[in-house]
Amino acid sequence: YTPNVDGAEGTYIIFNGAYEPMTDVEDLHGISSVVNAICDAGTEEAAKSLYLDDDSAGLTIQSMSIFSKWSLVNELQFNQYVYAINDSVDKTDGHFVFDGKPATEYANTISSDALDTSTSLGCMAVKTLNIWMWTVHKLNDAIVGCRDAIQLNGPLDEAAALWEGGLLFDMAEELGPKFGHENIDGMTFVNKQIVDRLNQARDIISSTNNDCDYLDDHKLRIIVKETISYMTAVLIQNIIHSMFDDETSVDDKEKIVELMAFAVLPHISACGHESAYKTEYQKLVGDGFEASMIPDTLSLLQRHYNCLGLSCDDVGRHINASNEHPQCLDNLDIGGYTPDNSTKTNMIAKLDLDAVAIHQLMSMEKYEAAKKIYMEGHNYYDYDDEREYSFVSLHNMTQSHTIDFTTFEMYRIYDESLEGTYDVFSNTLLLDAFNKKGVFGKTSAKQRLFAVKVAIAYLVSYMSALEALYFSASVCGEEGKERATITAYDGAVALLVGSVEGRGLGGNIFEEGQMFYSIGKRICSHLRNCRGVDSEVNVELMRALSEGQRFIKQGNCAALNEEINAINSLLKVPLVQSLFYFSDPRIAENTDTDVGAYVATMAVFPILNDIDPSPAAEIMSAMDFRDSLSPTDGTKEDVVKNSLSIVFSEPKTSGMLDCELITNSNMEMCSPSKNAGEDISTPGDGEGNGDSSTPSGGDSNTLGSGDSNTSSDADEKNNLDLPRPDVKEPMPISDGLYVATNYVGDRSAIAQDVQEIKDSLDSNDFDRAKDYYLKGENSKMYDDNGMFLNKRRSIHGFSTESKDKMKGDPTYNLFVYGLSDSRGEFLGRNTTVYADSFISDLLYTKSLAATDAMVAIPIWMQVAHSLHSAYDACKLSLLTDERTMDGRLLQNRDPSLLIDEAAAYWIGDNQATGSSSEGHLLYALTEKIGVQFEKIPAGAESTINSKIIDLFNQAKNHITISRGCSTSADSHLKLKGIVDELIPLMAVPLLRNLFYYLHENDPVRSKVYAVAVLPLFSACSPSTYLELKDMLIDHDVFEVQKDYIRSRIQSLYTCLELTCDLVEAPGTSLISNAAGCGEDSDTTSLAGYRFGSEKEIITRASQVDIDMKKIEIFIENGVKHFSDYQQDLFAAAYDLYRYGQRSNGIKGSLMSMARDTNRDIVPVFGAYRRYFNADENYADTMLTNAFLKKGVFGLASVAERKRFIVFSVKYMITHMSVLQKLYSSLQSCKEDNKKEATLNLDLAAGNFIGSMEGNDDGGSFDGELIHALSKRMCVHFRTCTSLNHARINERIISLFYAGLGEIETLSCGPLERTVKEIENAMVVPLIQGLLISARDNELYYKGLANSEFYPEGYALAQTILPFIDDADESSAKDIANVMVNSFPRREENAWSNGSAKVRTALQKALSKMKGVDCSQIGSLDGN
Repeated sequence: YTPNVDGAEGTYIIFNGAYEPMTDVEDLHGISSVVNAICDAGTEEAAKSLYLDDDSAGLTIQSMSIFSKWSLVNELQFNQYVYAINDSVDKTDGHFVFDGKPATEYANTISSDALDTSTSLGCMAVKTLNIWMWTVHKLNDAIVGCRDAIQLNGPLDEAAALWEGGLLFDMAEELGPKFGHENIDGMTFVNKQIVDRLNQARDIISSTNNDCDYLDDHKLRIIVKETISYMTAVLIQNIIHSMFDDETSVDDKEKIVELMAFAVLPHISACGHESAYKTEYQKLVGDGFEASMIPDTLSLLQRHYNCLGLSCDDVGRHINASNEHPQCLDNLDIGGYTPDNSTKTNMIAKLDLDAVAIHQLMSMEKYEAAKKIYMEGHNYYDYDDEREYSFVSLHNMTQSHTIDFTTFEMYRIYDESLEGTYDVFSNTLLLDAFNKKGVFGKTSAKQRLFAVKVAIAYLVSYMSALEALYFSASVCGEEGKERATITAYDGAVALLVGSVEGRGLGGNIFEEGQMFYSIGKRICSHLRNCRGVDSEVNVELMRALSEGQRFIKQGNCAALNEEINAINSLLKVPLVQSLFYFSDPRIAENTDTDVGAYVATMAVFPILNDIDPSPAAEIMSAMDFRDSLSPTDGTKEDVVKNSLSIVFSEPKTSGMLDCELITNSNMEMCSPSKNAGEDISTPGDGEGNGDSSTPSGGDSNTLGSGDSNTSSDADEKNNLDLPRPDVKEPMPISDGLYVATNYVGDRSAIAQDVQEIKDSLDSNDFDRAKDYYLKGENSKMYDDNGMFLNKRRSIHGFSTESKDKMKGDPTYNLFVYGLSDSRGEFLGRNTTVYADSFISDLLYTKSLAATDAMVAIPIWMQVAHSLHSAYDACKLSLLTDERTMDGRLLQNRDPSLLIDEAAAYWIGDNQATGSSSEGHLLYALTEKIGVQFEKIPAGAESTINSKIIDLFNQAKNHITISRGCSTSADSHLKLKGIVDELIPLMAVPLLRNLFYYLHENDPVRSKVYAVAVLPLFSACSPSTYLELKDMLIDHDVFEVQKDYIRSRIQSLYTCLELTCDLVEAPGTSLISNAAGCGEDSDTTSLAGYRFGSEKEIITRASQVDIDMKKIEIFIENGVKHFSDYQQDLFAAAYDLYRYGQRSNGIKGSLMSMARDTNRDIVPVFGAYRRYFNADENYADTMLTNAFLKKGVFGLASVAERKRFIVFSVKYMITHMSVLQKLYSSLQSCKEDNKKEATLNLDLAAGNFIGSMEGNDDGGSFDGELIHALSKRMCVHFRTCTSLNHARINERIISLFYAGLGEIETLSCGPLERTVKEIENAMVVPLIQGLLISARDNELYYKGLANSEFYPEGYALAQTILPFIDDADESSAKDIANVMVNSFPRREENAWSNGSAKVRTALQKALSKMKGVDCSQIGSLDGN
């Protein structure tokens, strides 16, 4: 934006001089000529052309709608229009549709149709739809601009320009007199209200230099909200006038009313009255307007004025209205209750409109927008103390400081039940629902939608209302507190009932209320205790509330206290009744409600727990949706009835719960003489006599309906007749192909199940195949004495049990991560059971490829799991006889048994050496595909199988020699190296099969092997992997570019340390190798930097970013998929951090980089040692604490720990590692060792750039290290090149090349200067990242942003603070005070959220540093 300067004709003014813009909006104001041209166009075609193409105002009118999907994506008003107007959902991608087009373009759809109908209709459409909403958008932008302190805030001026230039001002001028409005200062009443508020907003922005503080932001939000209300009044006047207009034909009137219905009726939906909206929409849009509809439509609009922030006078009465048309009355009653101060109480009641907005936004999966409404509020702003509250939100209602009154009995009960955490309980619950975390981590969108609705009514509305009631009682009778007493009491009613219920007694007849009052109405019909449109308990409640108000006005505080206690008792009734409702099988069978049912149970649990903890716990357990098993003592309904009968029998209950009111006078439950639990359905007798065995069947038509490994009764009876294996003797697998030191014949027998399944599929006996898959048959489990345990392993179980057994496995986690969609699902189910989901689909379609999938996916992963488990057991090196695994007593998961188990699952029964026709597991699969890629002599086995069996034997021998890895602390690392080598080798036959079936044009088996192997590469190059996943997994494989696909897979080989020679055997493979395997692998460059050292060494060094990515994946999976076992995933990540990939020691791991003893060679390292109090391993210390939740991270959340870890390994570790390699290069130069100097310089480049950047100049978007940080930061600091590369990166790369040249000539003096320049340049992106973090943290603290970067800022600050401290100690202290000292709870500290302090300190320190160019950093927000 440019300033509105004083020109020859003065400054540009709007509204006949009533508004002077701060910025130059003359061009946009000129949109009036476009609108006038459309309205005056001679033909519809000419008008349409102007609408589509005339951009003389800076944009076309059509673009105001088309761009809305991006520009208005999180704006409430726009989304509420989309929510209301959409008529369907596109099932291919989930977007909303209106009239066959994207609903986000509703304005364009309607305006285009209107322009095709007539120019006059199109004229009205572009004004009331396109321009009206774009004006709202600019008003919202003005708030954002002032929050962000943009130097010139043009959006407010644009809104003013659009209101007049878009001819909406003229529309309001024409309509005003028709509604009895007189002119005020040269304009009609509504325009006057709008222009006055635009001036008020401009004055705030101007006086603060567009840097709004908290109070200014609050005022600006109120002004904008009220401005939009008056803009809505113009739309309402227009639709009313359209109905009354005598000068318009009947046909034209019907079209105009229909058009204005699109503009007005979404506001009815936004008020929470969707039934009224749908009814009116059908009348005015579906059926077509008739004059007889006017009274009802007018009455509907009038009833919603208050919701929209308007009064009857604000809209006025049309001059053609007669006595037969309803009069407008500003009635502010709440469900039949008349507050003492209706205006103030009305504001509180509107808090439920926030709940409506949240519900609608969540329905559209706009979770961040919904969370913003929850946190910041939108409809209730407090007039008494605007400095403290700004807009009062539902979030405020969850905080005890809202009224700061918690000294009442119900709060104590709830707080004690939650062990003193009730003040954060409801808020945490709701935030977790928005963020899909915690208890909601594995729930669906519909489940969370309903759960939030329940949480607001059952928890937020309930407890905040109780707080207000008891506060009112506590101050009643105190001198000077008369107003506080009645205000708090009326506020409690508003919080209980809300505005959506309407004004009349009994509330909304369509049960659309959002607050506590709505609970009784929703369940009364189910419990058969309704009274008219309301529930019995609500009738009693409203009577009691009115009585309490009467006592306040009488000054009778004693009676008030008694009445509030009676109200408290009544409020418990619908809470307890909800247990009957949600446990009813007819309700409970709807899984969309089970999470909400759980939340409702949490709301009533403290009450029941205070009476009798045991039945309360039984109910809580029965209603816990996370438990997939049915309650042990019957159905949910049985448990609830039985448990409540016990509660009602307690003497303490009589003073707390009204049993008769709760149960609709069910005296059988309420009789005090009744024995607890008598005649209540209780399948279990409590003495352990119930049948706890797992049934062996399941629904044969539903794959995955339950995995039963329990044998039949016949098996149990014949158990003594079964031959007993000698489980204590070693055994050869498949006649000596591998000699196990333990009995694993039960494992290798799974091959017989595969054979049975294959035979069944070949003979079209699909039921038999499914039965073998689901239940298993041949892999029986035995105890330590060889007794059959009546259990069998099944291939189905390998998948369905993987979530519990494999959650800590690195390989399994890569597959869960790589196959998950945005919802954490694969093929519509949780990705943790991806194998079963995929195989079930194949069996359902009767595909013969199902057998291939069973071997290549779950059995392959079971081999990997056994290998990882062997390493874990080896690492523990503890001998005990107390563990049981798969039915066999082990010595703490004996690693030798687990290696034997892996070999058994790889080879299987009846496998002959080198045979592809005998045997059915992975060994046979490898042999079968091997003949297509290798020349295998007769009687020999493939190269891959030979290597794999050799590694199995190496692993077994190492465990024997090291006595189970107990001979030294690091003996487990040898086994780790073997396992890390084995798993990539195991992938080779899967890759070969993928290439083979692509070559053979077999789309089903191509997908089988894509699912089986590609996720191994998901941490390597995200963009390449996602491209392959899209082509081969997400879509059916038909015609594909085979050579291109093969080349993309080949580009990932080095990530797994595979080679073309190993996988594809060039020259011997029978499969066409047109892609030219190995051509791309000869490249010796990283992001365009060509290194001169040995490729394998530099490639390995640059792949530190892959380990970093895997660390991030493991922790993220813990959050998304294994929320109950997050520390297990932290442990897996920590293991990778400590030992790295394919390492026989810690050398080459991230921890070894963080603890490198050669860092003393770096001159500035002394400053780091001093700053961190002689802790040379400062980075490792912080990371270890973060992994293990120690030190400062003991108080950090999982997300905070994860984010710190990710940033620290990427930037803190690599920063010093690059410096160490650079100065080592310099030292080698001084020692005349060119080779070593070049190697160290290239290693520095590898640790600066990373492997994920790829080979091309500038790198890719996949990068993870400091090079990638530079690219991300240059966008914010305007330091990118024309090719969108970071200028600082180009500088650093050129310096690396200079260093290579200087090494070649042993010019060590110039090399020293080059190294120092790289060191100084590398600080630039770190400083930029620190500034961004500080700025966004402050915005978050002020409520002006939805996300913060506290952990990232903490990591970046710790990376460069010693560097800063070395230059200026006071600057370092200032930065540490803001970015470090209060972590992880800095959002609670205003002083530690000051980005200006960080910026000033950096500027001061940089001025004292030699070689750090401030211009390279650039500017952020003009600074």
